[in-house]
Amino acid sequence: MNTEVEPVHIGQEDDIDVGSVENFEHEEIDYAIFRLESGFFAIQGHCHCEDQAFLSESNVEGEELECASCGNTYSIVSGDPISDLELPSLKMYDIIEEEGEIYLNL
Repeated sequence: MNTEVEPVHIGQEDDIDVGSVENFEHEEIDYAIFRLESGFFAIQGHCHCEDQAFLSESNVEGEELECASCGNTYSIVSGDPISDLELPSLKMYDIIEEEGEIYLNL
């Protein structure tokens, strides 16, 4: 039996502008897909805060995001907290780029 999970197709690279973030849902789980100058990044879809705010609604500046609800900031590249080092890191997922298409590797 093959237990390897196939990457999930997100869309075309051109679907997401540089410096922006999009919500992507797969099997009722949300992911935030970021496109930065340095490439594509995927993190969990919701902040750890009480409101469980969508991270696709966060403010993006450079390689950092700020939760629109709680104001905590995180590194988009590593998922590490910036504003409060006691916070847990955000879960990161690999992105595969292939022939102009992007895939989420779960």
